Amino acid sequence: MDKTTIRGKKEVLRISWITALCLTGDSMLYIVLPLYWKEAGLDSLVQVGILLSVNRLVRLPLNPIVSRIYRHISLRQGMLAAVVLAILTTASYGFIHTFPLWIAARCVWGLAWSLLRLGAYYAILELCRDRNEGRLFGLYNGHYRLGSLVGMLLGGALAEMLGLRTLAWLLGAATVCGVPFLLRGLRIDDVQKKSVRLAEASVPIPQQRSGTAAFMTVLKTKDVPWLLAAALGSAMIYEGMLTSTLSNYAETRQASMTVLGFTLGGAFIAGGLQALRWGWGPFLSPFIGSLSDRQSNKARLLTWTMGVAAALLFLFPLPLPMWGWIAVAVGLLMTSTCTTTLMDALAGSVSGTLSMYDRRTVMTAYSVTLDVGAALGPAVSFWVVQHAGYPAVYWGAAAMWLGLCCYFFVSRPFAKP
Repeated sequence: MDKTTIRGKKEVLRISWITALCLTGDSMLYIVLPLYWKEAGLDSLVQVGILLSVNRLVRLPLNPIVSRIYRHISLRQGMLAAVVLAILTTASYGFIHTFPLWIAARCVWGLAWSLLRLGAYYAILELCRDRNEGRLFGLYNGHYRLGSLVGMLLGGALAEMLGLRTLAWLLGAATVCGVPFLLRGLRIDDVQKKSVRLAEASVPIPQQRSGTAAFMTVLKTKDVPWLLAAALGSAMIYEGMLTSTLSNYAETRQASMTVLGFTLGGAFIAGGLQALRWGWGPFLSPFIGSLSDRQSNKARLLTWTMGVAAALLFLFPLPLPMWGWIAVAVGLLMTSTCTTTLMDALAGSVSGTLSMYDRRTVMTAYSVTLDVGAALGPAVSFWVVQHAGYPAVYWGAAAMWLGLCCYFFVSRPFAKP
């Protein structure tokens, strides 16, 4: 492994750890806010649902704006701005008392997350060398979700003891203490400046497109429409449908098991499965990313993962024994981890042959598509549950995945010419 590759790995790890620290406050809310909404000054659980989704909805218009902002500031400056906003929003959870102020805080967090995620995507594109984007995206995905794991575990363990407000201040203070050490060693701007000079030398200023023109141009690029279609399906199925319905469905099927004399209910099982998903991320994601780097067609591994996921989604609502159902759920969550990394690696590969400006446009469109899918997934899923039941949700998702899988297998849209 040469020095450039080692440096790229270290830079990506720093970015993922910065993201993880900033993510703890947001993740804590998913556990604590539904339980302590009165302490937060809210009037109903409906407001809780709105607050936990508004940060995703606001990112739909914010992502293109953040992309334009990154044309005028460095990646390091964008990360620093995101960190400041994340600290302020996490700390604000400790003293705001009204629903409008909560809405404002969650919108600011949406901006912080757009800066963090797009900054990470752009940084990884700059750091990619010799077809190693899968490895770098795997490192990023595997480590930044540790912030979700820590935030939810601390939320579940300390909320009753400390309360929402004290816990929010504690997590804000932890971010203040940890992030400066990581930012101090971040050297991504040196790589970015070199890349910008090369891009400007190869793309004359009159040909540098922006806004809608740039998006329409890359949309016509080979494989980009299918990349966005797969991203939409992935986000709807995993980040939207599976994440939002897992605990409810576990309770509906009266999932429970006895361990050492203690009976564990559906909600506990679902939370444990999600924690397991983020716990294996630092090991599974880099492995899958490295495996995809060795493939001549990066979509091949994704296609097989889609097929396995479709089969597991078909089995998921069947009346299986408890351990069989848990095994299927674990398999599904493993395909979720694999798909996230494979999709990111594929996006990096598809955009890799384009100019720096078009690469960023592709990654921005990809990020917006993921947010659209994550926002649509819960709404569509619960609408289907209300009208047709849980099996229709999972079998519909299986059909969607199987359709994409078959198309990719037959047409091989991402194969090199």
